Amino acid sequence: MKQVNSMISVSDRDAALLKLLVKRKLGIDISSYKDSFLKRRVYNRMLACRAKTIFEYIKILEKSSEERKQLLDSLSINVSRFFRDPFLWKVIRMKVLESAVKEALNKGRRLHIWSAGCADGQEPYTIAIILMEIARITGELPPIKIYATDIDESALQTAKFATYTKSDIEDVPLDILREYFEFTGSTYRVRMKVRRLVTFKKHDLTKEPPLNFINIIFCRNVLIYFDKTTQYNVIKSFYSSLIPPAYLILGATETLSNEASNLFEVVDGYAKIYRKKSQTFFNIKVNRLREF
Repeated sequence: MKQVNSMISVSDRDAALLKLLVKRKLGIDISSYKDSFLKRRVYNRMLACRAKTIFEYIKILEKSSEERKQLLDSLSINVSRFFRDPFLWKVIRMKVLESAVKEALNKGRRLHIWSAGCADGQEPYTIAIILMEIARITGELPPIKIYATDIDESALQTAKFATYTKSDIEDVPLDILREYFEFTGSTYRVRMKVRRLVTFKKHDLTKEPPLNFINIIFCRNVLIYFDKTTQYNVIKSFYSSLIPPAYLILGATETLSNEASNLFEVVDGYAKIYRKKSQTFFNIKVNRLREF
């Protein structure tokens, strides 16, 4: 294997060729993905196939539907766990979800939450569980809908089935596990009372209009895979989607560009919680909104 490693390289031209091939063969446009990210994933797949050049790997892709699936899986951003980064979830509950629930109840409004890039569903189900825990204190919840979207159809199918392994739930407190999961053999399935709060759908953040009338958007550890122009376009689409209380929550390693900082104010820099600034102060060209 060491000999194979030394012979493999993925150039900028190779990355461009792969982008074209993935679009033609898989129907997925990854032109907005960073070349550095794409090169790492393709390099790993070439190692797995023992392909020494990008042209050898392209031939394998053309002949093997299984390898096309493996490449797509490797390009998908679908690594997550329930209550991943527990302290951050405590901050999000305190500074976003509790106040949003209270405001919606006081004003008789619905609460719409969007998990953008939901992968296998751990994030939107975590949000739903926290909301149900908040209901134990408030005694009630406003009408709630959590929209969970991703570009990966296989991940969405996993999310809808809502059955997970021990590694997926290792951060879940025992009392939460007992209340909101069913243990079936060696797996854990999210209970129906949680699942009914979440709706899953395929959606491409870089190509499709944003969802409509959203109060809170979670887009954690997704933007880091896009180039700067695409990142800003996605942030603008989030801006057009949000209505009060209008929170945006990003991943721990993600930051807003200077341009995007004109659209959102910082609520908590550590937890990467932002709030939409008033639209009256900015001349923003927004995308056409759509119903989910």
